[in-house]
Amino acid sequence: MSLYIQCKDVVKIYRAGGVKTIALRGLNLNIKEGEMRAVVGPSGSGKTTLLNIIGGMDKPDAGVVIVDNEDITKYGEKELHEYRLRKVGFVFQFFNLIPTLTAIENVELPMILLGKSREERRKRAIELLKRMGLGDKIDRKPGQLSGGEQQRVAIAVALANDPPLILADEPTGELDTATSRQIALLFRELHREMNKTMIIVTHDLSIAMYAEKISRMEDGQIIMDMTPAEMETYVLSPSKTEEIVARLEARKRDLLKEIEKLESDYKQGLIETEVFVSKYIELKGIIDRIDEELKKYTLT
Repeated sequence: MSLYIQCKDVVKIYRAGGVKTIALRGLNLNIKEGEMRAVVGPSGSGKTTLLNIIGGMDKPDAGVVIVDNEDITKYGEKELHEYRLRKVGFVFQFFNLIPTLTAIENVELPMILLGKSREERRKRAIELLKRMGLGDKIDRKPGQLSGGEQQRVAIAVALANDPPLILADEPTGELDTATSRQIALLFRELHREMNKTMIIVTHDLSIAMYAEKISRMEDGQIIMDMTPAEMETYVLSPSKTEEIVARLEARKRDLLKEIEKLESDYKQGLIETEVFVSKYIELKGIIDRIDEELKKYTLT
């Protein structure tokens, strides 16, 4: 079984010390059943927040998230726990393996939570680790494995309960270039073999190119969806690069005007100090991220 995902006008706001940070701004996203989707964008654009909400680890402040024809935003804690256990497999940047357990014990753990018998879970764990190319290392602990091998164990853990949805957050972020390509290729092979719905968040455009479709995020919104071929043309085209730079610079000018008006309103006593500080920090954060993008002159 695979999933169909639809996010409608999703908003997520984080609050800390009286300061509000808008992580998602009315985000809309559609992913077909069995699709492998990459999500790219600068740091702070909301990629991880999006993944956490789809994975049931966080809830939006507004909007709807449909997964397999059900609105998971209406789920209570018990339903979310079951959803995460049965329908979602997570793969993280830092592997998230328990260091005191062996590879096979790490893979067995999700199945223990699901109540599977020892015989059943051991058989599946061995099968998965063999598929990951680790059949001879099932009794090794994470500290005895390379980074690439640890991530392969982590992928096996994510697949343990045979979930229809796999969510990967920067799965190659801690790996060297060659190993990153191997892991990206493994994701594509597993997608084709198992027909899972996969969402991979990454900063690395070369990794994103292994997906069927790529979504670009900026400032808490999906701003474009492209196939790898379309993305390659878009990135390599000088005219498109100029277009991106011009759009970012125009956005920055608009934000600077917003800050100017904000400061004027504050000086006139039209807004409270807390509101001024919160909004100023938010706008300045967006400008900083735009400056980061402008320095790169690239979409990655």
